[in-house]
Amino acid sequence: MSVIGPSCNLPSETSPGCGCATKAEPSGGKAAGTAVATAVAAAACTACCVLPFTLPAVALASAGSLIAALDHAHGLMTKLSIAIVLCAWGWIVWRSRTSGLKIRSSVLAAMCVATVLTATAALWPVMEPAAFHALGVAKRPKAPAG
Repeated sequence: MSVIGPSCNLPSETSPGCGCATKAEPSGGKAAGTAVATAVAAAACTACCVLPFTLPAVALASAGSLIAALDHAHGLMTKLSIAIVLCAWGWIVWRSRTSGLKIRSSVLAAMCVATVLTATAALWPVMEPAAFHALGVAKRPKAPAG
């Protein structure tokens, strides 16, 4: 006889005895499996049917916010680009002089394109009104900050 809990009885017709308690079988196994399969099927249908409609909207919204963020960083990025192009030209000329090799035409072409693009970005505030006028696009005046 145990002082902590009920004592172990010998097996009888109504009681299986110590250590031989009947194990309860988990109920609802098929229902849970069906629920999981239904959820997976619903997720697959959502991905196939809804995603083509929502993905372009999400992509455009993200691109718009990225463009807006880059517009605010225009000045800093232009200065950084000018510095990088000047350093690249200096590096190319220095390496050409120290090694005695001619600068390849592909390198010159790439650097000329980089220089033109950087100059366009740097001169954009000056070129913008003329470009918008030539395209027939009216630019809205900026609202005063405050």
